[in-house]
Amino acid sequence: MKPVVIAGAGPAGLSAAIHLRHSGIPVVVFERRKAVGARFIGEWQILENYSFKEDVFDELHSMGIEPSFDYVPANWADLIDDRNRKRRVSSQQPYGYFLKRGNESGTLDRSLKSQAEALGAVIHCGRKIAPEDADIVATGPGPADGIAKEIAFRTNSRDRIEVIFDPNLAPGGYAYFFVLNGWGTLGLALLSGYGKLEGQFEKAITRFQAIESFDVEAVRPGYSYMNFFLHKSSEQSGSVFVGEAGGFQDYLFGLGIRYAIVSGNLAARSFVENVTFDQLWQERFLGSMQSSVSSRLLYESFGKLGLRFFVWQSTRSDFTMFLHKWARSSWLRRVVRPLAEKCFGNADSCAHKVECRWCRPRTGRLGEPEVLPSDFVARYLKES
Repeated sequence: MKPVVIAGAGPAGLSAAIHLRHSGIPVVVFERRKAVGARFIGEWQILENYSFKEDVFDELHSMGIEPSFDYVPANWADLIDDRNRKRRVSSQQPYGYFLKRGNESGTLDRSLKSQAEALGAVIHCGRKIAPEDADIVATGPGPADGIAKEIAFRTNSRDRIEVIFDPNLAPGGYAYFFVLNGWGTLGLALLSGYGKLEGQFEKAITRFQAIESFDVEAVRPGYSYMNFFLHKSSEQSGSVFVGEAGGFQDYLFGLGIRYAIVSGNLAARSFVENVTFDQLWQERFLGSMQSSVSSRLLYESFGKLGLRFFVWQSTRSDFTMFLHKWARSSWLRRVVRPLAEKCFGNADSCAHKVECRWCRPRTGRLGEPEVLPSDFVARYLKES
């Protein structure tokens, strides 16, 4: 049987590999970096649990994925507005799960890699292939719609989950500080003003230190970026695009791990069940993606007053349910969506990996390494 070829060994690519191997289909994964998870620094990230009513860990179990990685349920947080007013939110069910990213023991990336290899998937690191040579493309984001700087570090600080919503500090984004079990992550995400990232990041550190001072040891700096877009199809030239390569994520806060894992699983199911991937992902994701696009426009449009109201309103009910309301369809978001697509439209600048219905203005692309020769995959499969 011919192996299914996957480009990219992130959560999307590895979840696809896991399902394919559970179904008895051979898999070969090519990862352009030297190790799985190598672009991360051991930072805390959030596996969101609010966009759908089903708990994400129940969903992982249904996909044959074991949570053999370190994680911390998120049931509370302190949200802070531009006036430094702090409000505590809480929820009965976790609005997400904090987990670490990277190539170290206990990270999501190492866990998924171990599970895929234990099932017989073949993973080659340090090799990048062209999308047209892969059956499933899971190569991460394309052009940068938003960028972030982070540091991960050890600290003696108490546990803290703090997010600052201040458009003067983080235009279109937010600043965040997570300390859990003595390991901290402090970051700033911007959707505009990229040239000011370094200065704004220093201001974010100062803001969090002013709230409560903290010590920092063994600092690891890192940068990341996000890319989102709506599209008509995630199938192109015989390949299917999953994870951020296919624009699958929550557009309001830019959280994409759950979307990545599920979209990878759906792509694998399309091969196993002989169903089109477009049919599967549209049934699962299209409504929530369209809703979060509308929410993104509302988030960007109302400025300080709107963010103050958002922070205040979040304390008036269970936080997980509050976020779920933002993720699901409503009459307001249905009315706003055509305007959102029009406002974000800039088709002339489109450089996404699949054809999209609209495209955000952007300030340039991040560099990409050289691609292996177009016949590399064919030669590899023949030789092996």
